Amino acid sequence: MLPVAKVQEVQRLLAETELSYRKIARTAGVSRATVAAIASGKRPDYEARRRERELACQPPGPVVRCPGCGYRVYSPCIACRVRAMREQEREMARAAPPASVPGVTLASASLYASL
Repeated sequence: MLPVAKVQEVQRLLAETELSYRKIARTAGVSRATVAAIASGKRPDYEARRRERELACQPPGPVVRCPGCGYRVYSPCIACRVRAMREQEREMARAAPPASVPGVTLASASLYASL
C-alpha cells in the first residue's frame, strides 16, 4: 500500500504537468501501472477505507440500560434482538406440522421443538 503522500504527489503531477506516465512514475518512485491506476481512478482510496473502518469501530452512542433485559448496552440492544429472533424461530418450529419434513418422526420433531 502506498503512503497517502505518494498518491497525492502522483495526482498533483497528473493534474499540473504534461509529463508521461513513465516520467511521473520515475519522479514519484512508483510503477507505471500504479500511475495508470491512479489516473484512471481504478486504484482504491485506501485512506477513505481506513476512515470508514475507524468510524465503524466507534460506539454508536452512550451506554444506556436496556429496558428489555436490564443490561448496560449501546442502543439498540443486540442481545434482546437475538433472543427475540430465537424465540420467533422456536415458535415457528412448534407451529410447523412435524410430518411436513421428510424423515422426521413425531418424537424427533417434539424434541426439536423443546430446544
